[in-house]
Amino acid sequence: MLEALPTPSAPPPWREFVRAPLVPFALAATTGLIVDRFAGPPLALAFLAAALGLIAGWAARVPIGFWLAVAGLAAAHHHTHRNVFPTDDIGRFLGEQPAVARVRGLLDRPPVVRRSDTDLFGPARRVDRATTILDATELADGAGGWIPVSGRLRLTIERIVGAADRPPFDALRVGDEIEATGLLSRPSPPGNPGEWDFAEHLLDERIRGELRCVKADDAVARLDDRGRRWAVLARLHGHFTRLLDDTLPPREAALARALLLGDGSAMDRDEWDAFARTGVLHVLAISGQHLIILAGFVWWTLRLVGVRRRTGALAVVALVVGYAILTGLRPSAARAAIMVAVACGGLLLRRPVHRANTFALAWLAVLAWNPTDPFTTGCQLSFLSVFVLMWGTVRWFAPKEPTPMEQLLAESRSTFEKLLRAALRAALVWYGITFVLTVTNAPLVMLRQNVVPPAGLVLGPPLILLTSIAMLAGFLLLIVGSIPPLGFVVGAGLSWCDSLVRFADALPGASVYVPTPSVWWTVAFYAILVAYILLADRRFLYLSLAWLGLGLVGLPRPATDELRVTFLAVGHGGCTVLELPDGRTFLYDAGTMAGPDAMRRIIAPFLWNRGIARVDELFLSHADLDHFNGVTELFHRFPVGQVTMTPSFATKPTPEVAEVLLAIRERKIPSRIASAGDRFAAGEVMLDVLHPPREGPDGAENERSLVLNVKHGNHSILLTGDLEKAGAVRVLGLPPVPCDVLMAPHHGSRAAFSPELVRWCSPAFVAVTRGNRSESAVRPGDAGGAPVWDTWTSGAITLRSNPTGLTAESFRRAERLVVKRGK
Repeated sequence: MLEALPTPSAPPPWREFVRAPLVPFALAATTGLIVDRFAGPPLALAFLAAALGLIAGWAARVPIGFWLAVAGLAAAHHHTHRNVFPTDDIGRFLGEQPAVARVRGLLDRPPVVRRSDTDLFGPARRVDRATTILDATELADGAGGWIPVSGRLRLTIERIVGAADRPPFDALRVGDEIEATGLLSRPSPPGNPGEWDFAEHLLDERIRGELRCVKADDAVARLDDRGRRWAVLARLHGHFTRLLDDTLPPREAALARALLLGDGSAMDRDEWDAFARTGVLHVLAISGQHLIILAGFVWWTLRLVGVRRRTGALAVVALVVGYAILTGLRPSAARAAIMVAVACGGLLLRRPVHRANTFALAWLAVLAWNPTDPFTTGCQLSFLSVFVLMWGTVRWFAPKEPTPMEQLLAESRSTFEKLLRAALRAALVWYGITFVLTVTNAPLVMLRQNVVPPAGLVLGPPLILLTSIAMLAGFLLLIVGSIPPLGFVVGAGLSWCDSLVRFADALPGASVYVPTPSVWWTVAFYAILVAYILLADRRFLYLSLAWLGLGLVGLPRPATDELRVTFLAVGHGGCTVLELPDGRTFLYDAGTMAGPDAMRRIIAPFLWNRGIARVDELFLSHADLDHFNGVTELFHRFPVGQVTMTPSFATKPTPEVAEVLLAIRERKIPSRIASAGDRFAAGEVMLDVLHPPREGPDGAENERSLVLNVKHGNHSILLTGDLEKAGAVRVLGLPPVPCDVLMAPHHGSRAAFSPELVRWCSPAFVAVTRGNRSESAVRPGDAGGAPVWDTWTSGAITLRSNPTGLTAESFRRAERLVVKRGK
């Protein structure tokens, strides 16, 4: 609701924050969290700071002492949450490598089911997965006994698609005591720069281990279900889920579960990604916006039916807090619930509510509940948006006091014209607020999601209107049960939302992917923005817009004297990134057995992390799916200047190859064929094609893999794809090509990595792109004594060639090596 525009003499917003006693405590707590998160001081130091602060505060009556105490306690709270565990925590029993284990425990959350990817380029082994959290109680000791344990595990249950003999996922409920047999391990750290650190995410939830139940039909067995009776929230959540599934069509039911219950597991990946790309995912996620709309609707409904203000306020608080708890008490919902509760408390006590104090209280409550939540994107966007709304847009879009002439003109207008003008002004204000929030959220979205969604500017207001109607009707549906008119309203509203998003997502320019901005640039932008809002000084507005424009346009990648070649850890597959001295970027393959999801999780984040917004050339080594099934996803995220493929690539009669060729034609990307004898110059870098010839050899695609000798200065790197059998025989028949670095062909397969190949090229270093430890590994003895690194253990392997030498770097092991031929 818009307030009156402050007069020019009105004090700037910063004075409201200065007068709020909780604001410095919130700032102090935030400082403590940041210090512990990124500096990691000892726990004793945090408690010492808290103790000294309390002493100074009480003894000297110095407020800064209490602030120091809060900072120390916040740091200690964060440190304890992430690092202090009981002696019997199951994390202490985990080794570096996955091991078969039997674990007993209680299910803490409903299983979230992810159906197998139906994408044409999806993995060959299609499995449905259910993930949940297991509160471990016992661990088999291997001798027939059980060891009491505590702690939490991320439990993943896999079921091959079509395996009807497996028990259904919905047979498991919160509170069930189960025994699970699977591979127990520590969560894997990221293998590539820019990749999301899932292990850190789990640690934020106090989870230090994963248990994967695969293959075995009896991997998970329920021992007891008596715990279900105490899982009241889970049972209520399950009842509402079944009600929505029974009332609405499948697609609308999936959207309704996300909107009303905060459960997006029923939405397929493409649908979820469409909402994310267009910048409107927030309309589905349970957020403060939803709770405020719900609270306002309930409040005015109660007032219309004659309920007293005090009774109505208590009812609103109970409803909002209960709904926030039911839907998982996410930070945004918790913030809204606290602010609504404070507003209602002020109404009950007949006392004014201090907005800045309430805002600080909500922040303190969120970090007290979970000190890692303030580092999540959802929490940051929630508080940022509310700050801009309460102290920015309320002032900027408030109606001006009309002049006497304007009042006279308004009174002379017809009722229809008045309504039309009011509707037009409301629409303009709504779109104006959407524009402001999109711009202010953009740097954080760029930092975390690498996307700028222009479509969100147009879609935001109508989607908020539609989802608000659907949410209110859906809330009534959950209360009174399946009533056709309510189901129709919910289904129609969400169906229109879905249609609008899919239509907008298909438009050119609906979303623009951008490289990852630097953290310091992002922090500087928000410092300038806060200064503008609090000080009401337009100079900061112009500075923030200029700073944002600089970040969106970016700076050109400077030319260097260095060639960087990175073998990404994509699992069983391949993607090698060549960053040329003149600023161009080449890719050699883009695929993996895990499917196109690797492009979303690994390849694109790496490129964005390196500041790369364009792929100048893509080389496809051969037409095996695990080397090109990320190509169409690459086209969605990056402009590609040219595609180079082998003579036989386009002739392989598979729908996947046809789809890639169609995507190349539709995007009008130039393509060419590379064959033995070709030489491509790229500034200081030369690429010699050694294989395959224009025709042949006969056999599988592996035997016609594209072999490139990449030369920079005195250094050479041999890229071999999946070269083997007849193809390897032909290459070994060529004059020897000594190289500094050899990509082990066919992921280090012993059949492909032969002694003859080693003698032929005499590598000083061997890089192996393999997907797991079970694959046959090349040892230094097999490579003539040359160091052998593989992406499974080393993570991404980066080679850096410059006039001073050639070095190799391991991302996961943080190891560096100078590569010297003959050593």
